[in-house]
Amino acid sequence: MIAKDTKHRFVDELEFDVRNEDRWREILRDEQIVVQAPCMLKEVVDNPPPGTFIILMRRDLTKIHASEHRIGWDQMPDGNALELEKFGLARGDSARTKYDYWESHEKMVPFLELEYESLREHPLFIADHRRRNFSALQTSNARLKSLMPLAIMLGRRWQRFLPLPGRVHRHGPGGRLPQ
Repeated sequence: MIAKDTKHRFVDELEFDVRNEDRWREILRDEQIVVQAPCMLKEVVDNPPPGTFIILMRRDLTKIHASEHRIGWDQMPDGNALELEKFGLARGDSARTKYDYWESHEKMVPFLELEYESLREHPLFIADHRRRNFSALQTSNARLKSLMPLAIMLGRRWQRFLPLPGRVHRHGPGGRLPQ
Protein backbone atom coordinates (compact mmCIF):
# COMPACT_ATOMS: atom_id res chain seq x y z
CA MET A 1 0.00 0.00 0.00
CA ILE A 2 2.68 2.49 1.00
CA ALA A 3 4.84 1.70 -2.02
CA LYS A 4 1.86 2.07 -4.35
CA ASP A 5 0.67 5.31 -2.75
CA THR A 6 4.14 6.85 -2.84
CA LYS A 7 5.06 5.39 -6.25
CA HIS A 8 8.14 3.79 -4.71
CA ARG A 9 9.47 0.30 -5.43
CA PHE A 10 8.52 -2.29 -2.81
CA VAL A 11 11.32 -4.45 -1.37
CA ASP A 12 10.12 -7.57 0.45
CA GLU A 13 12.07 -8.66 3.52
CA LEU A 14 12.92 -11.91 1.71
CA GLU A 15 15.29 -9.89 -0.51
CA PHE A 16 17.61 -9.56 2.50
CA ASP A 17 16.73 -12.96 4.00
CA VAL A 18 14.61 -11.19 6.65
CA ARG A 19 17.54 -10.74 9.05
CA ASN A 20 20.65 -10.04 6.93
CA GLU A 21 21.59 -6.60 8.20
CA ASP A 22 24.41 -6.02 5.70
CA ARG A 23 22.15 -6.78 2.74
CA TRP A 24 19.33 -4.68 4.30
CA ARG A 25 21.67 -1.68 4.61
CA GLU A 26 22.85 -2.19 1.03
CA ILE A 27 19.25 -2.19 -0.22
CA LEU A 28 18.51 1.00 1.72
CA ARG A 29 21.14 2.84 -0.31
CA ASP A 30 18.65 2.81 -3.19
CA GLU A 31 16.28 5.71 -3.51
CA GLN A 32 12.51 5.68 -3.68
CA ILE A 33 11.98 2.30 -2.10
CA VAL A 34 9.71 0.95 0.61
CA VAL A 35 11.16 -1.89 2.65
CA GLN A 36 9.08 -4.12 4.87
CA ALA A 37 11.42 -4.94 7.76
CA PRO A 38 9.83 -5.71 11.13
CA CYS A 39 12.91 -7.75 12.15
CA MET A 40 15.09 -4.67 11.68
CA LEU A 41 13.33 -2.43 14.18
CA LYS A 42 16.18 -2.48 16.72
CA GLU A 43 18.74 -1.68 14.02
CA VAL A 44 16.72 1.22 12.62
CA VAL A 45 16.28 2.68 16.12
CA ASP A 46 19.90 2.17 17.23
CA ASN A 47 21.74 2.94 13.99
CA PRO A 48 19.40 4.05 11.21
CA PRO A 49 20.79 4.22 7.69
CA PRO A 50 21.21 7.84 6.51
CA GLY A 51 18.20 9.31 4.73
CA THR A 52 15.77 6.78 6.14
CA PHE A 53 12.18 7.67 6.92
CA ILE A 54 10.55 5.13 9.24
CA ILE A 55 6.91 4.17 9.29
CA LEU A 56 5.98 2.17 12.36
CA MET A 57 2.76 0.26 11.86
CA ARG A 58 0.73 0.16 15.07
CA ARG A 59 -1.43 -2.93 15.35
CA ASP A 60 -3.24 -4.55 18.26
CA LEU A 61 -1.00 -7.25 19.75
CA THR A 62 -3.78 -9.85 19.76
CA LYS A 63 -4.19 -9.32 16.02
CA ILE A 64 -0.44 -9.59 15.47
CA HIS A 65 -0.42 -12.86 17.41
CA ALA A 66 -3.41 -14.17 15.43
CA SER A 67 -1.61 -13.32 12.18
CA GLU A 68 1.58 -15.04 13.40
CA HIS A 69 -0.46 -18.12 14.29
CA ARG A 70 -2.34 -18.12 10.98
CA ILE A 71 0.87 -18.19 8.94
CA GLY A 72 2.66 -20.61 11.29
CA TRP A 73 5.32 -18.12 12.37
CA ASP A 74 4.71 -18.91 16.03
CA GLN A 75 5.59 -22.56 15.30
CA MET A 76 8.97 -21.74 13.73
CA PRO A 77 11.80 -22.39 16.20
CA ASP A 78 13.83 -19.44 14.94
CA GLY A 79 11.01 -16.88 14.65
CA ASN A 80 10.32 -15.29 18.01
CA ALA A 81 13.59 -16.52 19.60
CA LEU A 82 15.85 -14.87 17.03
CA GLU A 83 13.98 -11.59 17.27
CA LEU A 84 14.20 -11.62 21.07
CA GLU A 85 17.91 -12.45 20.94
CA LYS A 86 18.60 -8.99 19.47
CA PHE A 87 17.17 -7.48 22.64
CA GLY A 88 19.16 -9.80 24.94
CA LEU A 89 16.07 -11.83 25.82
CA ALA A 90 15.53 -15.59 25.81
CA ARG A 91 11.75 -15.47 26.27
CA GLY A 92 8.91 -13.08 25.68
CA ASP A 93 6.70 -11.56 23.05
CA SER A 94 8.80 -10.10 20.25
CA ALA A 95 5.99 -7.83 19.00
CA ARG A 96 5.52 -6.30 22.46
CA THR A 97 9.28 -6.09 22.91
CA LYS A 98 9.66 -4.17 19.66
CA TYR A 99 6.88 -1.72 20.54
CA ASP A 100 8.39 -1.22 24.02
CA TYR A 101 11.85 -0.65 22.53
CA TRP A 102 10.48 1.82 20.01
CA GLU A 103 8.65 3.78 22.71
CA SER A 104 11.60 3.89 25.09
CA HIS A 105 14.27 5.10 22.65
CA GLU A 106 14.84 8.41 20.95
CA LYS A 107 14.45 8.28 17.18
CA MET A 108 17.39 9.62 15.20
CA VAL A 109 15.53 9.95 11.89
CA PRO A 110 12.11 11.28 10.88
CA PHE A 111 9.30 8.85 11.44
CA LEU A 112 5.58 8.36 11.26
CA GLU A 113 3.34 6.04 13.25
CA LEU A 114 0.45 4.62 11.29
CA GLU A 115 -2.46 2.77 12.86
CA TYR A 116 -3.09 -0.50 11.04
CA GLU A 117 -6.85 -0.11 11.46
CA SER A 118 -6.71 3.25 9.68
CA LEU A 119 -5.91 1.37 6.47
CA ARG A 120 -9.30 -0.40 6.36
CA GLU A 121 -10.64 2.07 3.81
CA HIS A 122 -7.61 1.74 1.54
CA PRO A 123 -8.51 0.02 -1.78
CA LEU A 124 -5.74 -2.58 -1.29
CA PHE A 125 -6.72 -3.51 2.25
CA ILE A 126 -7.77 -7.16 2.66
CA ALA A 127 -10.38 -7.77 5.38
CA ASP A 128 -9.57 -10.24 8.16
CA HIS A 129 -12.12 -12.80 7.01
CA ARG A 130 -10.50 -12.89 3.54
CA ARG A 131 -7.04 -13.57 5.05
CA ARG A 132 -7.92 -16.77 6.92
CA ASN A 133 -6.06 -19.05 4.51
CA PHE A 134 -3.06 -16.82 3.88
CA SER A 135 0.46 -18.15 4.33
CA ALA A 136 3.67 -16.34 5.24
CA LEU A 137 4.51 -15.81 1.58
CA GLN A 138 1.18 -14.19 0.87
CA THR A 139 2.93 -10.83 1.32
CA SER A 140 4.83 -11.44 -1.92
CA ASN A 141 1.59 -10.66 -3.76
CA ALA A 142 1.50 -6.94 -4.63
CA ARG A 143 -2.04 -6.58 -3.18
CA LEU A 144 -1.00 -8.00 0.18
CA LYS A 145 2.17 -6.15 1.13
CA SER A 146 0.72 -4.73 4.34
CA LEU A 147 -0.26 -7.94 6.07
CA MET A 148 2.76 -8.27 8.35
CA PRO A 149 3.75 -4.64 8.82
CA LEU A 150 5.53 -3.41 11.89
CA ALA A 151 8.34 -1.26 10.67
CA ILE A 152 8.68 -0.04 7.12
CA MET A 153 11.48 2.13 5.94
CA LEU A 154 11.40 4.47 2.97
CA GLY A 155 14.54 5.13 0.99
CA ARG A 156 16.72 8.22 0.92
CA ARG A 157 14.26 10.73 -0.46
CA TRP A 158 12.00 10.69 2.57
CA GLN A 159 11.20 14.37 1.99
CA ARG A 160 9.08 13.29 -0.96
CA PHE A 161 6.90 11.11 1.23
CA LEU A 162 3.27 11.56 0.25
CA PRO A 163 0.55 11.76 2.90
CA LEU A 164 -1.32 8.52 3.42
CA PRO A 165 -5.03 8.14 4.10
CA GLY A 166 -6.01 7.46 7.68
CA ARG A 167 -4.82 8.69 11.06
CA VAL A 168 -1.09 9.31 11.25
CA HIS A 169 1.32 10.86 13.72
CA ARG A 170 4.30 12.58 12.10
CA HIS A 171 7.46 13.17 14.05
CA GLY A 172 10.96 14.34 13.30
CA PRO A 173 14.12 13.08 15.02
CA GLY A 174 13.91 13.16 18.79
CA GLY A 175 10.12 12.81 18.73
CA ARG A 176 9.56 16.45 17.78
CA LEU A 177 6.86 17.39 15.31
CA PRO A 178 8.38 18.72 12.08
CA GLN A 179 8.04 22.40 11.27
